[in-house]
Amino acid sequence: MRTKCIDKNMEYRQRIIDAMKTQALDKGFHKASMSEIAKSAELSVGQIYRYFAHKDDIICALVEQVTLHHLEFMTDFLNKENWLAHHFSETDQQKHDMCIINMEVRAEAARNSTIAKICNKSHQLLQKRAIDIMQERYPYMKKEDIIARIDMLVTITEGLLVRWDYQNRPFSTASIELYRTILNNLLPEVENF
Repeated sequence: MRTKCIDKNMEYRQRIIDAMKTQALDKGFHKASMSEIAKSAELSVGQIYRYFAHKDDIICALVEQVTLHHLEFMTDFLNKENWLAHHFSETDQQKHDMCIINMEVRAEAARNSTIAKICNKSHQLLQKRAIDIMQERYPYMKKEDIIARIDMLVTITEGLLVRWDYQNRPFSTASIELYRTILNNLLPEVENF
């Protein structure tokens, strides 16, 4: 009986988080109301408050899920083979939605210290995982060099995500070659290092 209750609680929490994501995609976190989130989750507002004290808690739970997803795929992110096509395919609606969610989270973090804290925590976790992978791959590289390379790769990635709707796709041969050159500098072949 207890397992069914736990499963139901997890299901409701996930429905609420998914509803928040839907609202963020439609109108942004700032304009999403608890009643709209409840309607989208097919729950009552009262049920939402059993799982989350307020809207910020739902946003934090969403950020935590996104962070776990990024942690899971960090090794893939640091693999330069077909990086541009792999991470920025023009038909991937999930990536497009993730672009919007990331921008919404950043906008909310700019005006909300609770969201800023969870974003900072997320950044620290992701950076630590990336550093660990890079130190294993390049054991003789200085940590400050690793951090600089990770920061540059994240900056390029976030720039591409922000410009998602304005990128010419498919990517031109010149763009692919330029990104390949940049990635070869950021993530050199181990035997060449």
